Amino acid sequence: MRKEPPGFSRENLSEAEEQLRVFCRAFNAGGFKPSSFSDLANCASLTETLGALSIPSVLFGIESALWWLRQDHWFVPPETGPLLQGSTEHILQRLDQWQGNWPNEFKLKIGRGSIEDDCVRINLVLKALPKSVNIKLDANQQWTLEQAIRVANSIDVKRVAFVEEPTAHVAEFSELYEKTGLHFALDETVQNPEYLLRPMQGLATIVIKPTLVGGLERCRQLVTMGRSLGVRTVFSSSYESSIGLHILEQLSAQWTPEEQPGLDTSSAFIDSLTSEMIIAGQPVSINPAFVSLGDTGLKRSLKESS
Repeated sequence: MRKEPPGFSRENLSEAEEQLRVFCRAFNAGGFKPSSFSDLANCASLTETLGALSIPSVLFGIESALWWLRQDHWFVPPETGPLLQGSTEHILQRLDQWQGNWPNEFKLKIGRGSIEDDCVRINLVLKALPKSVNIKLDANQQWTLEQAIRVANSIDVKRVAFVEEPTAHVAEFSELYEKTGLHFALDETVQNPEYLLRPMQGLATIVIKPTLVGGLERCRQLVTMGRSLGVRTVFSSSYESSIGLHILEQLSAQWTPEEQPGLDTSSAFIDSLTSEMIIAGQPVSINPAFVSLGDTGLKRSLKESS
């Protein structure tokens, strides 16, 4: 298992395990014996059982398993939007060594140092990129409104597609846009199950992390609502395994084919959970290392994310 950043998920492992046990007991007690996977998906009792779940990761995992069983083919995986993180020197070196076609956008992690450092980093990255390439900023709610305005006034906002969660208060996002022209995206905000998506001036994108949002139905609702508001919807990962990333690729290919999902997190892992290509309708081959290793060995097989 991988150590999660503080606050990354609201639930911990023991809480998730307990809710899985609750679901399994309810599933067994319900006597679900469908004649086909479609029957299982449309089972009213199962829908009621799923509705009683409250932990996002558990709900996404179970609904993903049911969704998986209904797939008879896989879509061509979409290209993943590249993520720029680590030291500024490392980022610039990566861009200097970039080979092949440039993507339309890069995602750049910011908000982990001083405001001065953020301004320097953004401008250096923009300078290193072709003029045709824009960036998406991810501040993780680390700025104050005053700091966000200061950063926006120090960069070319026309080359910034949006900034994810610039401050800790969603009510300030539109004010930032009105004062600087910097568009924003919602990420942590939509992870609140009680949040109701609504029109907001300057809203460019909804970032959907199913493991944190909770459940395919909730994700589908966000995609539908985003389209109705005329904003982009982008699927993003939260350090899922290769199986989880495969599911996210397929959801993105089916529901948001026009977007590059933010799934550039596999580099955080030393080993892949699956040892072979995932083929629709075929059993998944699990990497033997994950079966033979104990908990201590499994921890050694993963790297902590930066």
